[in-house]
Amino acid sequence: MANGKRIVLNTNDAIHFILLENILYCKSENSYTTFYLVNREPIMVSKNIKEYERQLAGASFFRSHQSYLVNLEHITKIDKQNSFTLYLTDKTEIPTSTRKRKMLLQILLKK
Repeated sequence: MANGKRIVLNTNDAIHFILLENILYCKSENSYTTFYLVNREPIMVSKNIKEYERQLAGASFFRSHQSYLVNLEHITKIDKQNSFTLYLTDKTEIPTSTRKRKMLLQILLKK
């Protein structure tokens, strides 16, 4: 559950309280979502990415692809020559689906 500027991630072995600004992106793998974080090990949770997309609505997160939810604050570059690949502050490359490109640009150019 998103709680102000934090999200609570409940795993089998712990309950994690993560600041939203420390989330680079989330990646979906079937009914699991892995949170990739700044300077921390990834955290895998047994909920699908759609659940977290709903919880993080209103924060700086964008579903760039069916498998990825990206923190817009960590995007450093969009490679227009390479299928609108997003580059994050940690050099991770995230795909953008064709149908999400226009919406992504509208959001980013308003910031």
